[in-house]
Amino acid sequence: MANAFEIDEVASTALGLLSHQAVLGATVYRDAEAEFIGGRGSIVGVRLPKQRTAKDYSGTTEYVDVEEGIAHVKLTDEPTDAAKLGTRDMSLDIRDFGAQVLMPQLDSVSRYIEKNLAGLMNTQSASADAVVIDPAAPLKAIAAASAEFVRREIEPGDRFLAVGPDVYGALLDVEQLQRVDASGDDSMLSRAEIGTLFGFRVIVSPHLTGATAYHKTAFALANRAPNANEGAGKSSSKTFNGYAIRATIDYSADVKSDVSIVDSLCGSSILDPNRMIPFKLKGSQK
Repeated sequence: MANAFEIDEVASTALGLLSHQAVLGATVYRDAEAEFIGGRGSIVGVRLPKQRTAKDYSGTTEYVDVEEGIAHVKLTDEPTDAAKLGTRDMSLDIRDFGAQVLMPQLDSVSRYIEKNLAGLMNTQSASADAVVIDPAAPLKAIAAASAEFVRREIEPGDRFLAVGPDVYGALLDVEQLQRVDASGDDSMLSRAEIGTLFGFRVIVSPHLTGATAYHKTAFALANRAPNANEGAGKSSSKTFNGYAIRATIDYSADVKSDVSIVDSLCGSSILDPNRMIPFKLKGSQK
């Protein structure tokens, strides 16, 4: 292996690319851990700050312990991208290796993780409880959801409306959709954000059917990176910004070539159903 960079650089670069590629994942509560000894099917505990309730002072101070809430999330999937490397690939510096090898690998892993979370949202949009959006008057249901969030005392910040292509089509002619100034941010989330409506940041995802209005704390996305592979040539397990991956560079006798493998474990869960409202488009079969 003629490359001058270390595997920790590869893993760190990969995590930076992954967090930059996130759309839905960037809008929910994320929990990550490296060097995870479990595997697919494991149940992990996601620690959450517990909401406190003030009480009227009646002459005696009542103390309540500081506690963390625990949400249990099952790691249902193991997204993996394995690439064969030629001699030229292994002679690249870390920047070119990131652009030519890691970026395509992280794009596929990122899309897989996005689909994992989108699948959970789609299940809610397909339920009997989903609110119907009339494509002829799409703002009515969204405005009602915003008012309902106020009634539920959901914080005004970090509210999102994630829409699929069907609902996006119904919103294209809405004049009230105020375009967000991206301020030079070229992240995937910024590029997917089409504006604001009634306090919701509106984002588009091709993986969604229907739409979901939610606060960031309505959903959790758990990422775990398996232990570094001690039998491999080079392997590193790292976390960054709520994501976790394992990067491995090794020689594979099966393909008679050096290989680059990026993998992770992921699962998503509803943290608080009171902090989301799913939608389906009128006339949709899904």
